Amino acid sequence: MNKRQIRETVTFSCESGFKDLLIKKGNELGYQNTSQMIRDALQNFFESEEMFDKISDSNTEITAIISVVYDQHDQKTMKKFIEVQHHFNVTFSTHYHMDTDECLENLIINDKIENVRSFLTQLRSIEGLRYTSIKFVSRTEYQEKKNMRIKKKGGKRSGLIPSSEIHQDKT
Repeated sequence: MNKRQIRETVTFSCESGFKDLLIKKGNELGYQNTSQMIRDALQNFFESEEMFDKISDSNTEITAIISVVYDQHDQKTMKKFIEVQHHFNVTFSTHYHMDTDECLENLIINDKIENVRSFLTQLRSIEGLRYTSIKFVSRTEYQEKKNMRIKKKGGKRSGLIPSSEIHQDKT
């Protein structure tokens, strides 16, 4: 006997025009309704969050790229955003003016996974940030994949020229 899956309704508030955007994008992407699109979006979000849990050792160092969108005229948000950044090991950032009001900032942080998670949590708690996302690479996983590629090529690294060869004096 097939049991019918019970669904529950969840509601949320959004800025004016956002509902229209959901409907428009849902239609463009072939979704039959906005609920289906929102479920997919949330599933993708949860999958990215699960990456934190997959790395069991909280001392594992990772490199993460965190993207943030905010209103540059909102001084309270800007102050808190800068304050949070200064408490963590943000090694690089880019700033892009999306329009006259909104800015996109990409932050690269190299730190232990527990610190990156704490940083992201603090960023998400800032009222006024309009968007946050994260993409990260475990240095250990990256190094393992890199070593496998080198091994497959017979131990040769292709495409990279050691800096000692670039700067060699040819006199």
